[in-house]
Order: sequence, then C-alpha cells, then structure tokens
Amino acid sequence: MDGVTEAIVLAGGLGTRLRPLVAEVPKVLAPIQGVPFLSYLLSYIHHQGVQRVVLALGYLADKVTEWLSTQAWPLQVIPCVEPEPLGTGGAIAYAFAFTEAQMVAVLNGDTFFPIDLAAFWAFHQQERVPLSIALAQVSPADRYGVVEVAHKRAQAFREKQPRPEGWIYGGIALVERTWWQAQPWPAKFSWEEYLMHAVPTLPVGAFLAEGVPFIDIGVPQDYQRAQTLIPQYARL
Repeated sequence: MDGVTEAIVLAGGLGTRLRPLVAEVPKVLAPIQGVPFLSYLLSYIHHQGVQRVVLALGYLADKVTEWLSTQAWPLQVIPCVEPEPLGTGGAIAYAFAFTEAQMVAVLNGDTFFPIDLAAFWAFHQQERVPLSIALAQVSPADRYGVVEVAHKRAQAFREKQPRPEGWIYGGIALVERTWWQAQPWPAKFSWEEYLMHAVPTLPVGAFLAEGVPFIDIGVPQDYQRAQTLIPQYARL
C-alpha cells in the first residue's frame, strides 16, 4: 500500500524540564487547552492516513494506558512498554518488533511538527534511501543543533551555537524495515546521537518542510506557546 500507514511514537520520555508545569502525568499527556497532547498528535497522524500506531512507552506508562482505555480512535493504537529505560534508539528498536509495514514512520511524542506525510513519503520513495528525516526551519536556532543539507541529503549535524536561523531535525523519520532489521542495534542507545554519527556516511534523505511550525512541548517556553499554536493546526 502506498503512503505512510504505520508509525512508532516515542512517548516514554521523563519530561524533567516540564515538571515545574506538569508534574503528575507524562509529557505526552501534558494538557493543551485542557486536552492531552497525545490527542492532538494521534489526530494529526490519523488525518495523514496512518492506520496503525505503536506507542513506545516508558515513564508513567500506566497513566498513558489508562487514558487510552477511555478513548476510541479511528486507527489502531498499540501500547508497547519498554522493560527498562532504553534511550530513544533502544525504544525504537524495541517497538519495531510490534510493527508490520515495510516502511515505518518514527515520531517524537513531545514535538508537534504537522508536515504533509504524503509529500514526505513521496520524497523518500524518489530518493531511494534507507532512512529520511524531516527538517524544520527555526529562527533563532540557538538552542538546537542544526543539520547541513546538500543535494537532498543530510550531510552533518552541527553543535548548538548562536545562529539567526537553521534547519533542525523535526522529530519525524521514515525508516525502511529491511535496512533497520539488518543493523546490529545495541539494546540501549540514543537515536539522535546515532543520527549525528551516521549522517556523514549513511545516505539520509533530508526533507525540508518549509513553512511548517515546530514546537517542542518539553521546553517550558514552547509548552506555553503550544497552548495557542497547536489547536490552530490540529484537528480533533
């Protein structure tokens, strides 16, 4: 089947930076205008044509599964609880066993970046790469490591430093199953650190999502901004 039909959502983060504002629930359930952020994220995923979502859970997983039991979604949602903290990469590897599609989208559960997944999929198919990442343009880019891009490929991740603007990893990737399963992944690792080290040698497609807002709800100032921005772009 064409298009993005299956996704992993990384929803097991500790949310330490957000605890002064949201202390009793995992950040994926942090309220946006009184509605858990996960509602907006799943709604976005559904309206992009995804039919099956594996939720990679960790910290306060019981809170998420309890909330899920009260919901009805027009797509299949499979909770997957890691046995111990595995890092973002380990969480993807653990959740991948619960997926079925030949190409899987991986999304951060604490960022909102409502790109056109069909356009991202078409880009990925055209580039014929094992992995593609969607990049957001932010200004200023001081608190992010930016991605250098050439010829539709990610060339390098650069360390944080004062920059008026830049392209950053927006927390959405497309991963080919055959490639993923051929890799000797460690049990615990950081997906972001893997990307930083792999990009210079691995052909990674870089999809530039111009004009698409990006918010990291795990950062207090962005969480406050999310209260007005996310409801403008998400359909519930």
